[in-house]
Amino acid sequence: MAEFNKLLEAEIPRLRRYARVLCRGNPARGDDLVQDTLMRALSKQHLWQPGTNLLGWLFTIMHNLNVNEVRRSVKSGEVVGDEV
Repeated sequence: MAEFNKLLEAEIPRLRRYARVLCRGNPARGDDLVQDTLMRALSKQHLWQPGTNLLGWLFTIMHNLNVNEVRRSVKSGEVVGDEV
């Protein structure tokens, strides 16, 4: 478990860059997305296969969380990012 945490910690800068792209420059939303991604990864770490691409797995989690958030906001009529 400690090894998995170290691997996650090493990927945080890349996750933050990807979150900035997904959130179109909204730093607060990007930070929330990174935090949600890390929480999901920690709760689902038993699904990750050691030796496989951790960053790809994390990007997939982040992408899916972002898609869910956009869908949720569209249904409720909220504006996400700079979609004005």
